[in-house]
Amino acid sequence: MPKTNNRKTQYFGEYLPYHNEQLKLIDGSEQYGIYKEILIKTIEQLDASIKIHKRILVVRMDLHLNIYTGDNKRISNFMNNTNKYLSRNYDINKMGFVWAREMERAKTQHYHTALFLDGNKIQHPKKLLPALKEKWLPFGHIPTISNPFYYIDKDNHTQQRADAIERLSYLAKIRGKGYRDTQAKDYGTSRLKS
Repeated sequence: MPKTNNRKTQYFGEYLPYHNEQLKLIDGSEQYGIYKEILIKTIEQLDASIKIHKRILVVRMDLHLNIYTGDNKRISNFMNNTNKYLSRNYDINKMGFVWAREMERAKTQHYHTALFLDGNKIQHPKKLLPALKEKWLPFGHIPTISNPFYYIDKDNHTQQRADAIERLSYLAKIRGKGYRDTQAKDYGTSRLKS
């Protein structure tokens, strides 16, 4: 699969200036870089979630596919189905999310994802993750990630938010992006409004 041309801004640095903040990025970002637009959209959805909910649970997952697809229909359908599942089982009606498509040495793409959920309704993902793994199983697998979640309290969130953003900046890394059909995107986010 040839690499498509990306029209996103590459950023190299340990910290990203964002409004009146200096946001620490994941180790290696000063050498390998991130796409600024992906991280900013991620932060916007995280901040919208914080404004909507008193507490939020940020859940990180990687989704690997069994076969290559030129589009992102599988991840879009998965996010829609996850939203319905959360509404039915947890009474969560506003799910924030971000996903980033990558393809490196494997012949199929994988997705790095994060869900932003109402932390009053789900405080820990121990029941949620197995249910989502089962939903993804027909398409591929979800490897285990160490420390896959952050719990952020709206009233005392400065350090928790900073830690989550540092971890989420991995989704914006340049490496692995662009290996897709021209109509497909490298990333997608929810459209939560605060």
